[in-house]
Amino acid sequence: MGDFNGHNPIWGSPDINLRGQQMETLIDNHCICLLNNSNNTYFHQPTRTFHTLYLALCSPSLAIKWNFNTEDDLFNSDHFPIILSYIDDDIRYPERPKKFIFQKVNWDLFSEFATITLDMVEELSIDDAVNKVTYSIIQAADMAIPKTSGKIPKIWKPWWNEECRIFNKQQKKAWDKFRRYPTTSNLINFKLAKTNFRTVKRTSQRKSWQAFISTITNQISKKLWDKIRRLSGRYSDNTSVSFLNHNGQVITDAKKIANTLAEAFSAVSSASSYSQDFISYKKNEERYNIDFNTLTDDEYNSDFH
Repeated sequence: MGDFNGHNPIWGSPDINLRGQQMETLIDNHCICLLNNSNNTYFHQPTRTFHTLYLALCSPSLAIKWNFNTEDDLFNSDHFPIILSYIDDDIRYPERPKKFIFQKVNWDLFSEFATITLDMVEELSIDDAVNKVTYSIIQAADMAIPKTSGKIPKIWKPWWNEECRIFNKQQKKAWDKFRRYPTTSNLINFKLAKTNFRTVKRTSQRKSWQAFISTITNQISKKLWDKIRRLSGRYSDNTSVSFLNHNGQVITDAKKIANTLAEAFSAVSSASSYSQDFISYKKNEERYNIDFNTLTDDEYNSDFH
């Protein structure tokens, strides 16, 4: 994907130039697929016209797995953000561990299904009894206690407030109107709304920064170091997700991650990872019994003083 600056009716341009002809020849000669749709990727402000300069190219085997789209907002640029969406379902994205929401628990329903009888605890094996009781409690909790979604939350912006939301909405509204009707008056209204939103945003950011800095004192504490981590971008607000990529499969469950790591450590420490020379030497040495008899006057057997 790149800005090839080529015009060609194939990707929606009203005209064609030399670079567009070269790109068309390249696509035909090398059997390359074009992912672009009818969405424009560039806004030329002096002429108030829209063009397609960014092209997304790929092989035929990948073309059926990707969708091309663009954002409607320029985000203070002259290029529309491009979104390439992977539509195949062979990738599992990590999620946050799902937690019970105890504030919304239905205790009556929980008591109804969390039935622990004498038959469960009178098993011959203590492990079987524990498993049955645990299963009964967990099954009742799944039915009576709602859980969090597990989705990763968006990064919180501490400076964002209601005033920013209102002016941002006004800017988007002015932009949508100008995009449909690119007149001079609509362009002026859009620029004015853009300037107003930028002013409000910077003012809110400055006030939020001043309020944040004013909370830092000369006393060393955990909260102080938390603030320093936030300043350095290493504070995650407990939104970090633990996952493990094993043989192309993403594992997010903590127990499965632990088992996978244990299996890997066990394989490394097992005899299968030893060289043949070491295995032969090991077998030969293990034929002799270890003599644990020792003299009482050895230094490590002497009394402590």
